[in-house]
Amino acid sequence: MSSRAIAIGVAALVLAVPAGAQQRGTIEFGGFASNTSFDNSLRMNNSWGAGGRVGAFIFPRLSVEFEGGGSNAGRTLGLRDVNVGVLSARLTAVPLKVGPMSLLLGAGVDHTDTNFLESYGYHGLVGAKLALGQSLALRVDGIQSYMVHGNGTNRALHVGLVAYRSPRGLTNTVMRPVYSAPMAQRPDSVSAAETRRLRDAAASYEALRDSLARPSYAPASSAEALATMQEMIYFENDRSDLSGAANSILRDKVSVFQANPAMRIVIVGFASKPGTDAYNMALGLRRAEAARAYLVSQGVDPIRIEISTRGEGQLVVEGPGEAADAANRRGQFRLLIANNHLVAPGTK
Repeated sequence: MSSRAIAIGVAALVLAVPAGAQQRGTIEFGGFASNTSFDNSLRMNNSWGAGGRVGAFIFPRLSVEFEGGGSNAGRTLGLRDVNVGVLSARLTAVPLKVGPMSLLLGAGVDHTDTNFLESYGYHGLVGAKLALGQSLALRVDGIQSYMVHGNGTNRALHVGLVAYRSPRGLTNTVMRPVYSAPMAQRPDSVSAAETRRLRDAAASYEALRDSLARPSYAPASSAEALATMQEMIYFENDRSDLSGAANSILRDKVSVFQANPAMRIVIVGFASKPGTDAYNMALGLRRAEAARAYLVSQGVDPIRIEISTRGEGQLVVEGPGEAADAANRRGQFRLLIANNHLVAPGTK
């Protein structure tokens, strides 16, 4: 009886496939080790054994189970050892589930068979399951049974693993969000205001593009302001903090920002060739962030400044050497949007 029950439990675990436990129609397979304490009237010592279990969930929190187990028990008074077999059927409920832990309560009937006694009876179960994954759980059951013919009460502890298998054709319902058509916006809505802002920005960009295409129409001060905004800053090796010279160059750019309220720029950080590509990209970004942080600290609106990094891309000086590396460790400034004519500070 014992070896057959073990074989059934092992085969069930092997055949199980991943599935969600406790869905209606889910099949549960299990194998367990057992320790049984018999009623004193049977003059039997505690026994160790094993068994297997199969069940099916008829509702998400209620299953019907069948199990068989066997053990070998010694007897007192010099009597020969006996084999004990137990077949059980029960209903098992899951009244409480907290995270991976489930509480089990069950009740059912059983049949006990030994060399000298055969009896039917009934039993109650209190147990717990701990989910180890989507298809596997650790299960511990405490069982107390009453034998009608033997007038005895036995207690057993089962510890084992259970696995789950969903029936073919079982489908899960997936809730999908329902999207409604976008509501029409009033002319004075936020969307309309944002549209106007983008249209104005595009017009400013076109005006800047046209003014740069016809430099002869720009006042003399425009060249000075453009040169100030395009002047690059440089960094020490493997550093992203600003030097005194870099601060001075950025202060001049603040004045141009103040004289051109519509102007926007992008700051691109670069690195020299030593170092990995990923490191240099990150270093270039930190350098661009340092320049933007200084301009913002001087009152420039952050929305007027974009940043980017090229790492060691677009070297201005090729080849090894400190002179080349120093020239490549730079922050570069490019105009995005400006007025029709870039105005230098103090120009009216």
